[in-house]
Amino acid sequence: MQSRDGQFQLFYRDNYACLTVYPPEGSGRTVYPEDVIGRLKVLDLRGVRRQKILEVIEEAAGEPVPIALWPEGRKLGPKMNLETSDDAMTAQITIEPERQGGEPLSASMIKGFLQSCGIVFGIDREIINSIVLKKIYNQPVKIAFGCDAVDERPPEPEYFFLTDRGKPFKELEFERIDLKELNFIQNKKKGDIIAKLGAPVPASDGTDIFGRKLLASRGAVEPVFSAGEGSVMSEDGKTITATIDGNARLDKGRVIVEPLISVEDVDYSNGNMDFAGSLDVRGRIADGFNIKAKGDIQIGKSVSRVSITGGGDIILKAGITGNDEGIIVCEGDLYARYIESASILCRGTIYVEEAIMHSSVKAGGDIVLKGKRAEIFGGRIFSAGSITCKKLGSINEPLTEVFLGTDLDSYTALEKLQQRVSEHSSKVDELDLQIRQIKNAQKNLAADDQKDISKVKLETARTQLTNEFEIRNKMLSNALRELHDLKRDIILNEESVLSVEDRIFSKVHVYFSHLRWDSPGKGTGKTSLMVKKGKLLEK
Repeated sequence: MQSRDGQFQLFYRDNYACLTVYPPEGSGRTVYPEDVIGRLKVLDLRGVRRQKILEVIEEAAGEPVPIALWPEGRKLGPKMNLETSDDAMTAQITIEPERQGGEPLSASMIKGFLQSCGIVFGIDREIINSIVLKKIYNQPVKIAFGCDAVDERPPEPEYFFLTDRGKPFKELEFERIDLKELNFIQNKKKGDIIAKLGAPVPASDGTDIFGRKLLASRGAVEPVFSAGEGSVMSEDGKTITATIDGNARLDKGRVIVEPLISVEDVDYSNGNMDFAGSLDVRGRIADGFNIKAKGDIQIGKSVSRVSITGGGDIILKAGITGNDEGIIVCEGDLYARYIESASILCRGTIYVEEAIMHSSVKAGGDIVLKGKRAEIFGGRIFSAGSITCKKLGSINEPLTEVFLGTDLDSYTALEKLQQRVSEHSSKVDELDLQIRQIKNAQKNLAADDQKDISKVKLETARTQLTNEFEIRNKMLSNALRELHDLKRDIILNEESVLSVEDRIFSKVHVYFSHLRWDSPGKGTGKTSLMVKKGKLLEK
């Protein structure tokens, strides 16, 4: 048997100095009274009877025995510090170990401290036991956790087709958008289940670590979940099934399946197309032809002098070279490799891989260029959201105008009014010139009878032109007044940002409503423009 000397512990507990004596093993020596008395002196603990010490040593029961009142010993115990989160959902404790003679750390000690701090909920007893057992000191440990309230949530629809087609899109090298991976056409067969309604989440109140109740939100709004054309709802209102073969998509919350036409080309062999569903043109559209579809339109090859109108999204897997005659009107989002010399009106966001060149482009959402070039130059570009590209303008310095910060309808109305003002102003100037020319001609006529007819003709023409001038001038005044009122009422969108990652060349003008920024004569590098508190900021 291995020998071991007797041992003792002297520590504070419940206002007393307690002595625990452990007996020796084998040939080990017992605890001497002097050992204990020496420790008492170190702790400055006086008034302990020697006889009491001898009794505890003789018994050596290994259990703490109070030997004297010692209220001062409380300060030698472990020191605890508690930190709670701002939302009162977590608490963490940091414990300094007891000093010599201090009461050893215990689970009940930690629990009592937490209770004194008002922590009554979410106390993790396993963590408390681990702190005591592993003697985790001088490091913060999360020890109490509130229970979050769970807001009532309505049943969420699950769709078995892409509802946000093309986003997120696959990217190639140099951040190029892989247009081949934008599968806009979501073919479904008759009888396919295309949507289901999940289970609702009931409201459940929570509790913070101080025991306070956290009320969950109730009265959640039911989602729009309905079957439209080409689909049918089950009797229990939880499943939507396709009733025809076609392209599945969402239309204002309704699940619809549109008839789908897929053709190789659009040309003299099949003529213009106006279709109530979705249209997939695998090849090209010949110049001068028009296509219109209520749903999505997907075109495989580049187009030129054509008119394309889509009620959904439009994807040009190549692009458009419009030669100032190509027109695209899109109610959804537009995807293209490039846009050149074309007129674009898009209610959604425009995604372009390479470039927008010498075009009139209007977007109700953002305009995003991601690719090796990702440049915009020439023409007029409008976005109701933000514009992101690498280069703006070009080294050849074509005039490039960019408009942001207003909604699409306001910008369109503003553009039309400005066009009216320009037309009326030009006509007023033209009429004024003609009237002055007639006045000069009247002065040059000699006062003889043979020229009386010419005088009458000139006076008649002058009267007619003067009347027309007054009418046109009044129209100009009215248009100017409307333009002023519209500009006054426009609300500037301070979320709009122009972000150019590489360079802005000269002859670039940027407008946030009435605020204008012009590029320096030699251009500038990476730039972001935005409006904050009514002021145009450049970063």
